[in-house]
Amino acid sequence: MRAAGRAWIALLLLLAFVALLPGLLYLLGLAWVEGWPQPADRAPSGVAACSSEPRMGHQPINPWSFTAQFFDKDAMKKRVPDVEREAYWIARRHLWRQPQHDMLRWHLSSTALAIWITRHWSAAQIADTARKEEFCQLGSRPRGPGGPR
Repeated sequence: MRAAGRAWIALLLLLAFVALLPGLLYLLGLAWVEGWPQPADRAPSGVAACSSEPRMGHQPINPWSFTAQFFDKDAMKKRVPDVEREAYWIARRHLWRQPQHDMLRWHLSSTALAIWITRHWSAAQIADTARKEEFCQLGSRPRGPGGPR
């Protein structure tokens, strides 16, 4: 095989690896999660909804759309849907209850679990679980365990 042919094959393999990387990191992050969170049956009575944003037809996150946000120069100006914020909160609360690991593992697991939650739970389940986990009472600043109440 000529050198030019090998270079094209190497380039194609590199592009395939780059294209598969978000999915591989998602699977690795999920493999590091110990146990799975369970959605709340219903939010406790008397707990108000986080927002009046419509919950029907939420778009699940996938590893590639999440990665694409890093290359979108207007991504910081866009408002993150409440369903996504609540899914991230649920994922973080679940991981806070597990043994502590290094930051790379924690962030990768947290992101992968949030993606998994948006793909496998309904918007109502995400909202009810977020209310049960006291996300709505925090406003816009989530706190860690042991933080100010």
